[in-house]
Amino acid sequence: MKKNFIYSFCLCLAAMMLSLSAMAQTTVKGTVVDEAGQPVIGATVIVKGTTIGTTTGVDGDFTLPVPDKGVMEVSFLGYVSQEVSNLNNPKVVLIEDKQQIEEVVVVGYGTQKKAHLTGSVAAVPMDEIQDISTGSLGTALSGLINGISVSGGEARPGEAATIYVRNNNKSISSAQPPLYVIDGFILDAEAFNNLDPSSVESISVLKDASAAVYGSRAAGGVILVTTKKGKLGAPQISYSGTIGITNSVATPKMLDTYNYGRLWNAVRAGDPTEVDLNPTFDLFQQDELNAMKKLNYDLLDKYWKTAVTQQHSVNLSGATEQASYFANIAYFTQDGNLGKLDYERWNFRAGVDLKITKSLKASLQVSGDYGKKNAPLMKVQNTSSERDYMMLLSHPQYIPEQVGGKYIAAYGISNSELNATQCYNYELLQNTSDYTRNMTQNTYINAALDYNFGWSRILKGLNLRLAYSKAISTTKSNEMGTSFNLYKLVERTGSGQHLYTPVGDEAYYNEVILADSNFAQAHGGAISNGTDGGYINRQMTRSDNYQLNFTANYARDFGKHSVSALFSIEKTESEYENVYALGVNPYEFSNGQSNSLNSQIAGDATTSSSFGRSESGTLSYVGRVNYSYDDKYLLEFLIRSDASTKFAPENYWGYFPSLSAGWIISKENWFMDNVKWIDFLKLRASFGLTGRDNIAAWQWMQTYSVSNDKGGVLGENGVAGNHIGAGSVVNRNVTWDKSYKGNIGIDWNILQNRLGFTIEGYYTW
Repeated sequence: MKKNFIYSFCLCLAAMMLSLSAMAQTTVKGTVVDEAGQPVIGATVIVKGTTIGTTTGVDGDFTLPVPDKGVMEVSFLGYVSQEVSNLNNPKVVLIEDKQQIEEVVVVGYGTQKKAHLTGSVAAVPMDEIQDISTGSLGTALSGLINGISVSGGEARPGEAATIYVRNNNKSISSAQPPLYVIDGFILDAEAFNNLDPSSVESISVLKDASAAVYGSRAAGGVILVTTKKGKLGAPQISYSGTIGITNSVATPKMLDTYNYGRLWNAVRAGDPTEVDLNPTFDLFQQDELNAMKKLNYDLLDKYWKTAVTQQHSVNLSGATEQASYFANIAYFTQDGNLGKLDYERWNFRAGVDLKITKSLKASLQVSGDYGKKNAPLMKVQNTSSERDYMMLLSHPQYIPEQVGGKYIAAYGISNSELNATQCYNYELLQNTSDYTRNMTQNTYINAALDYNFGWSRILKGLNLRLAYSKAISTTKSNEMGTSFNLYKLVERTGSGQHLYTPVGDEAYYNEVILADSNFAQAHGGAISNGTDGGYINRQMTRSDNYQLNFTANYARDFGKHSVSALFSIEKTESEYENVYALGVNPYEFSNGQSNSLNSQIAGDATTSSSFGRSESGTLSYVGRVNYSYDDKYLLEFLIRSDASTKFAPENYWGYFPSLSAGWIISKENWFMDNVKWIDFLKLRASFGLTGRDNIAAWQWMQTYSVSNDKGGVLGENGVAGNHIGAGSVVNRNVTWDKSYKGNIGIDWNILQNRLGFTIEGYYTW
């Protein structure tokens, strides 16, 4: 009886407590918007001092049970957090935190406050490139950063942009390209250009001696990229897509056919060196000029077309207090304006960050891309396949591409070959089975462990990071070129026999000009597309690179003194392999494989092949110290040492120091008291040494090569045999190519920091 009573009493007490608990809280419904009144999706709303919380929906709305007299905290990245105590249908307006957005800039091996930068570091405004439909990220940077020149990337599908930082060379070929660092991993321009813009969080450019933190590879500046990570809140799926067209705004204006003939006559007749000029056959006659008024074979206009470009991207992101994640898949495709050109690329990226303990974090990211570019093989006798635009533009407009169903060479007034480009019949080359196809595949893996000593009173501010990165890149290139027949018209119309089309009587044109006896094969036979008799080409390359970093970062404030330091050890290794094979004289019905070669023409030596391999490695030490007093006086010193096996052992190491300083004048009391219209003013200067090992490897060691059937070494029966000879002259004194960089700059902001100006002067020698 006693036990039953106690049991009933406990049930009643529990029910009363639940009832009181329910009475002591309120279900709050509200919305979160920005300053423009637009809903903020994914904002975090929690009860202050508890783990009770939620995130806003697509309309910025939320529902949250809040205890009586409780306070809600509303936060979202890039906005000032707010506390809300009025629980009666609250509408929270978040204000953009401009200082938070702008104060941190990614620099080498870490971040710095923008106000504390003493070097020339520029940040790309990411909101200006997110909606640009381009297959090359470098193209989107054109015109956005002072001192950055961008060329290419738009002329042809799959073409990559070329970027130079403060290029002082008159020749682009001698300019030094920048170093690309993506999420701390040193990669190449291809990896940068292939990035999907929607997956990029920030891009920074180191333009002066601040690039010395990357030592021997930073003489051309450094471009730093940070990709996106998950943000606190519920999972979010976003899609972005663009569809655009590519067309010419204008093309060069070419002479019409009639004036082309008149100009030809004026130049030839007015040339005093033309002593053997035949006025009838070396100049256009009047009847021919009259007929040329009606001739207009504008081949560029005939074949030019509008190209379509598409870019689609889907992102998935989210985070909790213990983990964050981000995934991206993107597709890009682009057609060409001329011929059968097309390019497509897939991108993928997936990453997760885990908080294992309060001090230990781990991260893993896998990303990559796959691209494929198709094009007809437009070579003739080893001329470039990229000349189609210029050949169509400059094609004499009185010469058709074919007469009577036969493709003809554009021999012009001379009716004889003067150069290989006259045999560049565009329509014929487009209609062959020849092709060139390039396929690239890149895979990147990044993993890291971070440990923060925030729990220690002595070591507080110290963070250790161990990172490993791996890159695997493969490229396959396939080409097939065959022979084809090209004709010239032996008998042509006009009193000077210069025209390919009739001057007057159509019957005369049909009966005489199109007679087979008046055609002859150019060169007396076939013209090869690339190599005599045609060819099949296969090339495959693979590169494996890995990078291992151990980095220690320390940052601490002591009153008005702010000190930060960096030490890093970096080791890299890379391997490269390539295989090349060539087969000649394929059948016209060839399937592009080696078993479809015509051995009866080429004999037994129908194929040739080669393969090679190389490897390299580096070891680097990096040190950097930053000091700030009262947020006014700034000083930075860094040094990096690199070892390169390209040099003799006694010249392995190169040392690259840098020193920079800054003075925030607007922090001085006398300035704040007397100058009210300038919100921020900083004077900075830097000087440092960068370098590069851009030379051929192993010049310090004697190398040898083998030449077949050359030299004075004779084989059996006096027949010349293989000759082994020495390579280049040994030079153990080859060392680092060094570059000094000096920079001075002034930064100032006005209108409550809404408008900023920068003036810089620099010198490189």
